[in-house]
Formats: sequence, C-alpha cells, structure tokens
Amino acid sequence: MKKWWLLPALAIVLAACGNNEESQPKEEEEIAKDTIESEEESVTSPDSEIAPEDEPEDHSASSASDLSGYEESAVLGEHMPIDKLTSHMETDNPGKRIILFENGRGEKVYKSIFIKHDRFLKIIDLKDDQLLYKDKL
Repeated sequence: MKKWWLLPALAIVLAACGNNEESQPKEEEEIAKDTIESEEESVTSPDSEIAPEDEPEDHSASSASDLSGYEESAVLGEHMPIDKLTSHMETDNPGKRIILFENGRGEKVYKSIFIKHDRFLKIIDLKDDQLLYKDKL
C-alpha cells in the first residue's frame, strides 16, 4: 500500500525534469551562435583598434631616494634601515603596492604592503617573521 504513492510522485518528478531539458538546448545553441559570431568579428578587427596591454611590472632595484615619492616612505624609514637596503617593486597597481627589501647579500629582509584606497600599510620582517607596522597612514 505504501508503494502506491511512490509511483505517481516519481512520474511527476520525471515529467517535470523532461520538460526543461527540451527547451534549454535551443537557448544554449542560440547563445553559442551569438558568441561565435562576436568572436569572429573581434578577430577580424584591425590591429590599430586594439588597445595596447599594460606593460609588465618593473621588478628592477631602486634606492632609498626613489622611494621618497611614495606616501609610505616616511613610515618605512622609521621602521627599517632603508638606506642600507635595496628595494624591489613586486607589485604597483591602482589598488596596492608591494615592495621587497634586500640586504647587501641579496637576502629578502623586509616586505611592505600598501593598500592605496584605504591608505593602509603593513611592514613585515621576513627574517624574524614579525609584523613591524600595521596601521593606516
């Protein structure tokens, strides 16, 4: 007697699943055709219309005088000897700036992370694995 209610319930579930499957492939095919057409149009566009990509980030070394143009340079000078270190810009994009500092032997000693929007600075001592500074400017 308990099995009789199971048969109509399964029939309803299967019928409901069957209706959605028939309509979806048609929509997906139309979407696929539209994306293929737009991709073909973008491929055939002239090279002069394509915007140049951003240049790769500069990972070159810089001295303490180069850091003076940055907002966080005063705080960096208070918490580490930047005149004895070489700085390497790891990331400098509109959102954040990450600078690694190396000693004379080429070992990475400090790392500074500056979030530009919030004006938030973190200075990390990589040798001792300590947080030296964590605050807004």
